Amino acid sequence: MAGSGSGPAGDGTSRAQADGPDVPLSVLRSWDQAEARLFPLIMARPDVYQQAVSMISQLAARLRETCPDVAALIAEHARCGDLAISELPDVQAAGIQPDLLAAAACATRYRELAASQAAQRRLAALTRAREQGLAWAVVEESGSADRAPYIPYQRVEAEVSSGRAVVVSIEPDETLSRAVHRLDEGRIDLVTGGIEVGQPVGSYLDPDEFAAALRQAKAGPPDTPPS
Repeated sequence: MAGSGSGPAGDGTSRAQADGPDVPLSVLRSWDQAEARLFPLIMARPDVYQQAVSMISQLAARLRETCPDVAALIAEHARCGDLAISELPDVQAAGIQPDLLAAAACATRYRELAASQAAQRRLAALTRAREQGLAWAVVEESGSADRAPYIPYQRVEAEVSSGRAVVVSIEPDETLSRAVHRLDEGRIDLVTGGIEVGQPVGSYLDPDEFAAALRQAKAGPPDTPPS
């Protein structure tokens, strides 16, 4: 199964609830638990696991047709087992619990919807910054910088004109007593709002070193002197 979450979830929420519409926590947990119960089949029964992946893919394709938003997805979730049985005639012969397959398919569709909404929020942030005449904008943020590193923090800043981005993360070091600032390159697609994380720039314990590295990353690579 694909990895859960469309972004960091550092506040103790379910893996599927990385970033996106409001979904009851009990529903999110049920989706995560379904994937967690199916995953061990990789080692124990790889043939059954491959069959499960195929069935989940079929159900997810159906959910793309019937669930354009989260409200519709939650309604489908309410009939999880029946959904799998109605869409997969051979599901009971496969020996895989239909409700697990349907829940895993719902998790897949939820991640797609959450990612789409996150992309639209990035584009909206860039539009606002452009209207305000700003060169850079924070297009995504999770956690609280004031509470880092005890609660992980991440933000994405993007250059309005190009979509060139920097990804700032703050996490605890191996002693769990100091904050490590990490900086990665990135890029926002100015058409779709999708994000691509690129090469790491570095990790910093010293806040001043990090601030200098962030300024340099946003300024771009230094000019190469003429030969």
